[in-house]
Amino acid sequence: MMRTSLTGLVGASRDLSVVSNNLANAKTVGFKRSVAQFTDVVASSSSARPDTEAGHGALTNEIRRSTGQGSLTETGSSLDLAILGGGLFAFQQPNLEGVPDISYSRAGRLTMNASGDLVDGSGAQLLGFGIVGSGTSAMVTDQPKALNILSAVGGDASKVRSISVAANGVITVATNTGALIPVGAVAVASFTNEASLASIGAAKLKVTDQSGPAIYHQPSRDGMGDIKQGAVEEANVDISAEMLRMIQAQQAYNGNARALQTGSEMLRSAIETLMRG
Repeated sequence: MMRTSLTGLVGASRDLSVVSNNLANAKTVGFKRSVAQFTDVVASSSSARPDTEAGHGALTNEIRRSTGQGSLTETGSSLDLAILGGGLFAFQQPNLEGVPDISYSRAGRLTMNASGDLVDGSGAQLLGFGIVGSGTSAMVTDQPKALNILSAVGGDASKVRSISVAANGVITVATNTGALIPVGAVAVASFTNEASLASIGAAKLKVTDQSGPAIYHQPSRDGMGDIKQGAVEEANVDISAEMLRMIQAQQAYNGNARALQTGSEMLRSAIETLMRG
């Protein structure tokens, strides 16, 4: 009984940790909630009768991240982007060896650095495609690379009047002379098993063996979502539901703690009785 209660105690503690993390990130742009999933521990004796052996507790099977859509919040910033539907933004940041380190996120709160690259809060560059054409007929032409806004105006930021991003990810710069110059198209990534991407903090994810490699698409194609300019996607955390889960996990923790204490007292009583005998 004590071992069974201990597995329940560990499981409830893990569940509380997951729920607490969800609540802590309820205001983190692009964050996706996680859920702890559990499985029972079957009887270890091969000769045990199924109708008499109840099992040996519970184990955490996996921590599964939800890929559900979060609500969109209008920001008014032309560089803030959100995905309405499937897909993840791709970002690259050189590591110490100078090799681009690729991460993925639904967080599209962007700025433009001094070089003209679109970057997130950590300075990682947003990846996109070169394009042929513009508007809904634009076609991507190459593998994803860093998107540079100032490449359209010879590196002179003073020539940029406005920046627009279409639903299919095509970025167009309007110059002070009225010219409309396409820069590229935002790339979005899909995975064979998106829920198995590894979290690395700041609402960013990395590829794992279980997730499979990234497959890059242009938005609005191949089942991918549309880009919404001037908005960001909020965390898909329902605070009321998470609070309910926290209460349930706390009750499970307290119940298993009491059962563990009772089992310990029973064992001590049995030992004392045997010693007296």
